[in-house]
Amino acid sequence: MIQIAQLIGAVLRWLYKGCRSSLKEEIHGNYDAKWAGSYELENYIIGVIFAIVLIGAVIVIFFL
Repeated sequence: MIQIAQLIGAVLRWLYKGCRSSLKEEIHGNYDAKWAGSYELENYIIGVIFAIVLIGAVIVIFFL
């Protein structure tokens, strides 16, 4: 589960950078961390936030 959230976070960060960085490097966390203790933790947090937003959007679209 943690690996999936990290993968989602890495892909989102790669897309945010305009696909100019290496996706492999994003996934393995070989860059310097900006705001958390490690790059993997940053990818995990981004992935969890994305999952929460996605679940919320699905609930709003289908149940409200």
